[in-house]
Amino acid sequence: VVSDTRRLSDVEWFRDVYGDAVQTVRVVASEETRKRRNWVFVAGVDDAESECGLDQGVAFDWVITNDGDEGSLDEQLEPLLRSLRGRL
Repeated sequence: VVSDTRRLSDVEWFRDVYGDAVQTVRVVASEETRKRRNWVFVAGVDDAESECGLDQGVAFDWVITNDGDEGSLDEQLEPLLRSLRGRL
């Protein structure tokens, strides 16, 4: 498990080395939710490659929305966890 990649080249490296074993998961939250969590956009930081380099060009295997609804989060995570368990 790699908990954080920042650039397309990171994802490409893992896919090249580990092939079909790689499962990519993107966790997203609305801008409104992020602001409720005290996030404030900082130019030069939040628009840098290290923060948004994977916003385009990656076909994620899983996209999980984490806007604070625990039931919704559980519904999204269950199929992911089943899939991962099936690969073990």
